[in-house]
Amino acid sequence: MEESEQRRRPEIDFWFDRWPLGLLFLVVVVSIVTPVLTAAYYSGSETWTAMATGFSATVLAFLIALAWDRRQRNLLELRENEAERRREEAGRLAEHERRETEAQRRFSAIALELERIQSSLQRTVDEQQAYKYFFPDLPSGSWAAGSGPLGVIISNYGLMADLSTFYGHVSELQWRLRFKAQPGVDEAAVSPIIDALAKQMLSDVAVLLTQVRRQVSQPDVRPLADDPGGLVVARRQLTGAIRAVDFGGATTESAS
Repeated sequence: MEESEQRRRPEIDFWFDRWPLGLLFLVVVVSIVTPVLTAAYYSGSETWTAMATGFSATVLAFLIALAWDRRQRNLLELRENEAERRREEAGRLAEHERRETEAQRRFSAIALELERIQSSLQRTVDEQQAYKYFFPDLPSGSWAAGSGPLGVIISNYGLMADLSTFYGHVSELQWRLRFKAQPGVDEAAVSPIIDALAKQMLSDVAVLLTQVRRQVSQPDVRPLADDPGGLVVARRQLTGAIRAVDFGGATTESAS
């Protein structure tokens, strides 16, 4: 029984919850009756003239206050919008600086790696034909670690495509050198094919080093209006075939 009484919806107290409506009704009645009584007791013309003057002055004061309030609100909104714009601009600037720093760090490591590859390619062109077992230093760790982040923040897609193609040639050159070192392979026939690829890569790495060093000083982290494209990918790639004879007598071919 007590629980049902507690769950029962509370009744509305008229004197507590409805007094604003009663007060409004009372004010309306007083505002209608007072001018009539005043006009009956005093002069009617003076009463209605004073009432019209007071009403006009009240309306004018209300409109002025309303206009002033709207002006203050507009000024407040303008200040808030300007503060929000400054915060967004500061956030974009901080993000831009972070991306520039990230790109400079990544490209600095790739530039050092390309310099090592360039020296190894020069040795390959000069010396690999004289040796059967020739394995120069051809690192690719900096590119493997930085290609993903750079692909997100760099807008120079031509350069990224060139670097990806070049490091694919690095892997191909490593495979050819390992193939040459296998027993039963005629290094005199394979060395010219390796030499052709190494010379092509030696020319490409010089172009890539120039572009990467420019990215170190001024990375392209914002969208470019006119991307000229890559300088290496568009070139004609040298091709060569390597014929391998396995121990079972079957022949396989590989082309680059």
